[in-house]
Amino acid sequence: MEYFLTIAASDSSGGAGIQQDCKVAHDLGYWALSALTGITVQNFEKVFSVESVNPELLQSQIEKLLQSFPVRTVKIGAICSQENLMVICNCLQQFPKIHVVLDPVLASTSGKALFDSSALHLLKEELFPLCELITPNKQEFELLADCKINTVEEGIEIAKEKSKEWGTAILLKGGHFTDDKIREALICKSEVYHFEKERKNFKYQHGTGCTLSTAVSCFLGENESAINSCRLASDYLDEHYFSLQNQF
Repeated sequence: MEYFLTIAASDSSGGAGIQQDCKVAHDLGYWALSALTGITVQNFEKVFSVESVNPELLQSQIEKLLQSFPVRTVKIGAICSQENLMVICNCLQQFPKIHVVLDPVLASTSGKALFDSSALHLLKEELFPLCELITPNKQEFELLADCKINTVEEGIEIAKEKSKEWGTAILLKGGHFTDDKIREALICKSEVYHFEKERKNFKYQHGTGCTLSTAVSCFLGENESAINSCRLASDYLDEHYFSLQNQF
């Protein structure tokens, strides 16, 4: 049995957060473990409220799971508080050989803040170096890099520097750019790998970021390279959401 751990918030609608992470990991052959960072009230369109869990409770969840199961790979989603951030960092430092993927969820698509922007420096300084890969979309990368990005090419040039500065690879997602096709890039310090695929306007798109980052984490856990993990995860994302379209 292979074990996957998601450290993220709950989505009461079941379409994102730890609920979606667990479904994806199970679909890809893992037993899914979960450590809850926060509780949200949401539907497919909007996050209405969020409350972070007690950091001591989060610490106990993570420690007991990592001590009890041979976890191969970890995905981190919404962290919900600065205190939770430090708990996650302290726990992961004790298990340096585990693959770690971070989906830097800073706010919901509808605009609800899921992390305090005043603590972004701690996110970059403390957590990023513990991650093999981060998966920001355009808006998240702009907040993290503190600059406006108009094109994928601009994003790649900035990501080259930030990958070195932050000590992690960056999968710059292309869904929020305006290109006719979705153009994305994996930046590993000075190396850049490009992806391009047709833009699919799915009617139901809730949880795409959670799905992609979880799939990347799962493929890394199978000892796929970062580039292959991103390609396989992108293909899985399209197949997964295509299969859901007739259900909504």
